[in-house]
Amino acid sequence: MLETINDLLNQAPAPVQLRTLAANPATSPVSADETSRAGEIKTRMLSDPRYGHFARIPGRIVRCLDYFKVGCDRSAAARILAAYYLFIAVVDDALDSGEPEAAAATVLAHLSATQPEAGTQLSQVAIITEHLKRQLNYEVGSTIRDQFAVLYETVRRERAARSIEDYMEVRKAVGRLTADLSYQLICPVLDHDNHNLRTFMTRVGEVGCLIDSVIDLSADRREGLLNFQPAIRDRFKLALVTCRAGLSIAIDHPRLAGMFAISILDNIHDRFPATRQPQPVVPKDAGPEL
Repeated sequence: MLETINDLLNQAPAPVQLRTLAANPATSPVSADETSRAGEIKTRMLSDPRYGHFARIPGRIVRCLDYFKVGCDRSAAARILAAYYLFIAVVDDALDSGEPEAAAATVLAHLSATQPEAGTQLSQVAIITEHLKRQLNYEVGSTIRDQFAVLYETVRRERAARSIEDYMEVRKAVGRLTADLSYQLICPVLDHDNHNLRTFMTRVGEVGCLIDSVIDLSADRREGLLNFQPAIRDRFKLALVTCRAGLSIAIDHPRLAGMFAISILDNIHDRFPATRQPQPVVPKDAGPEL
């Protein structure tokens, strides 16, 4: 099962053509009503403590751009990242809702279409996909679509994992793919393609998914999202692998260790809202509103 995933991930990163992107609402094929609904979805998701960490990711990535001394259009990068991680939050929620095939088909159909069919009532997943396309001026290349398809297939394999070892490998693959997509989406607004930044982002994505798994493993088991019953030794192994991977990044990039620690604590607090009063989360440097 994992051979196919590893083959795809070990391929050389696809080259990204650099160009400047800027949102242009005047040419948007999405109606004002749908734009308003996208804003409502954004407000609802960011007011839910479970999704607070998605809102904080864009600002942290922009900080990493500064750390790697990569020049960019900060406003455009933050705007694209905010739309992307809102998209990830909505799609992740839909995939866990019991109809993952329908959600994936909706995403891929809207990524492939130039614009939605006139007069159609769009679902929440469709609206948030169109919102992401709007931030990219509706320029979604085949490489991006193909990687979304690979990401979905990898998430599907996560449900089929029959051991903690298989589960961890798939979770790491999901994290790498998700982070690499975020890099590809903002690469057009960077001054130059940066391999070190791209590698760093995929490593952080891998650890981020492992941290989510440490926090959510019990809940996922109760909700029937796992194909195996994790024993105590499995939980220990997952926590150990996660700590090792996280410490490795912190040792390689000590100036970012504090930010990593804060992000982990935020993630834990978001999953257990009783530890603090829920507050709407506004992405830092998120750029203009929807």
